[in-house]
Amino acid sequence: MSFLSITSFYRTFVSLFCLGMALNVNARLNIEITQGEAGGIPIAVTTSVQENAAKKMVGSSFDEIAQVVRNDLKMCGRFSPLYPEQFPTVRSAQQELDVGTWQTIGAENLVLGTVTPTGNDFYTVSFKLLDVYNVPAEGGTSQVNNGELVLKNGTVLVEKSFPGIRRQDFRALAHHISDIIYERLTGIRGAFSTRIAYVMVVKTMDGNRYSLEVADADGFNPVSLVTSKQPIMSPSWSKDGRRLAYVSFEKNRAEIYIIDVATGKRSLLSHFQGINGAPAWSPDGHQLAVVLSKTGNAKLYLMNIASKELVQITDGYSIDTEPAWSADGRSLFFTSNRGGKPQIYRLDLASRKIDRVTFIGNYNARPMLTPDGKHLVMMHREDKADQFHIASLELASGQVTVLTHARLDESPTLSPNGAMVLYGTQDGDRQILGLVTLDGRGQLRLPAREGSVQEPAWSPFLS
Repeated sequence: MSFLSITSFYRTFVSLFCLGMALNVNARLNIEITQGEAGGIPIAVTTSVQENAAKKMVGSSFDEIAQVVRNDLKMCGRFSPLYPEQFPTVRSAQQELDVGTWQTIGAENLVLGTVTPTGNDFYTVSFKLLDVYNVPAEGGTSQVNNGELVLKNGTVLVEKSFPGIRRQDFRALAHHISDIIYERLTGIRGAFSTRIAYVMVVKTMDGNRYSLEVADADGFNPVSLVTSKQPIMSPSWSKDGRRLAYVSFEKNRAEIYIIDVATGKRSLLSHFQGINGAPAWSPDGHQLAVVLSKTGNAKLYLMNIASKELVQITDGYSIDTEPAWSADGRSLFFTSNRGGKPQIYRLDLASRKIDRVTFIGNYNARPMLTPDGKHLVMMHREDKADQFHIASLELASGQVTVLTHARLDESPTLSPNGAMVLYGTQDGDRQILGLVTLDGRGQLRLPAREGSVQEPAWSPFLS
């Protein structure tokens, strides 16, 4: 049985299983963007002619940073970056700032950057973001005046400089610049400087090898935190981004561990008889909501991380799983079959009152709340369909919007700004990641170059 044939709900209760996937040795996640949003905002990101004039002295270039920024902006689904082969020929700084230069290729915004060496492998990186359709009054008009062309300059929306940057830090700075651009143009905090965790499965001569990986949000700089011959599942980030909780079957039984992302030091948190699964960090970082079956059916518990004290918070004959915290820590959303089929419920932690949340579709599972608490992202199946998709539920109105349309999409995880959903999907006989904007306008497929990946988890903001 393949992993993807096991639905998100029932997967929690499988103690041991075989993932029969065709994989390649030494696989690493290297996200490739294969499809962007039609109608995204056209934006040009390029090196200023000021740098080009002195590039031989620089030893490095803003070109390296620009490429990362373009990929970030394309990945988020809201932008349609233009590329160097589309750029006009620019011969002077004055021509570079003329809005007409960029309007001819359809750009609505322009990013110009420079990298200036300051010695000892340190650089100052500068950039400015311009609106090429909003011209300030003092920008003048494009006309000939006394034999000289007077050019219209766009409005500078952002202008920043970063001194003391090493070349090895260019990629991290590029993500930070992408965050700044994204927030200035959308009003939403950018999430490109965050990280993702996921499970990599590699087929070897000795059987499958599982590893818990952490990488930059764009898939670069992967690090293996744990490797095992037995399945690894359900990575969950602490709210400070320093630790991960996850489920391991390395001892031929489900156990929950916590691992320090920086040091790799880990500790065993839960190893009761039966199911130990679906860890979810509380907003204050002091508790984990977990799923245990130590007294019979799978139920939700709260565990104090420091003392390991347990409090059971659901009971009865149903299977309760996949807890997700509200931002204020006062309630938990979870999946349960207490109504006959898997649906999502809300538990008020103070009163222990439980209310059903989902009513559209005959299967809803794997809940995750947006930071503003207005939407719930989930795995969803229509009443008469045999396919699973990622959908969003507007909690106030109950309206469900289906965001993806492949045969089996699962394991949704939200970016910390709530704008993007990363999820697992299937491409032929392997698993890949997909990404969709919360409004469903932009959708990308993010396959690994080799092998398969599953169980993505997006980190919180890291600074």
